[in-house]
Amino acid sequence: MNAFGLAIRLPAAAIGRALSDLEAIERLARRAPGQLDRMLALGEEIAATGRGVLAIAERLDVRAAELLLLGERLDARAAALLELGDGMNDLGERVDVTGAQIVDTATRVVDTGHELIGVLPALERALDLATPLEGAIDRFGRLVDRFPGGGTRRLPGPGDEPGTRGR
Repeated sequence: MNAFGLAIRLPAAAIGRALSDLEAIERLARRAPGQLDRMLALGEEIAATGRGVLAIAERLDVRAAELLLLGERLDARAAALLELGDGMNDLGERVDVTGAQIVDTATRVVDTGHELIGVLPALERALDLATPLEGAIDRFGRLVDRFPGGGTRRLPGPGDEPGTRGR
């Protein structure tokens, strides 16, 4: 009701309203312990999940430390392999140079062999011609030694130098 522009409530309506509010408070009060229990249970689940996450994080931390150690060892091994590779490269270059020298020497040997093969028939002919004259040359040398002023000739031995006669 309104009197002089003010809202005035009747006592029965105010009491009804108060009872309605009390019933709402009673319903909230009855549900509050269940909701608090549920909130506590959820809090405990969150704490358990947090402990699990912490345990996983600690294991991950241990694994990360192990991975760092493994990475350092791999880095040291890689450096050693690079040094070994450099040494192998140097050795390969030396082998390549030596191989080139061997090829050059072998080429010269082959060329000399070809020259000897070319000269061999002439050498064989010279030996064929000189063999029958061998005795004649010795006899001619003895004849020359008999000439006046010719000394006795000694044939060079194994320790004598060529060109030294009768010393």
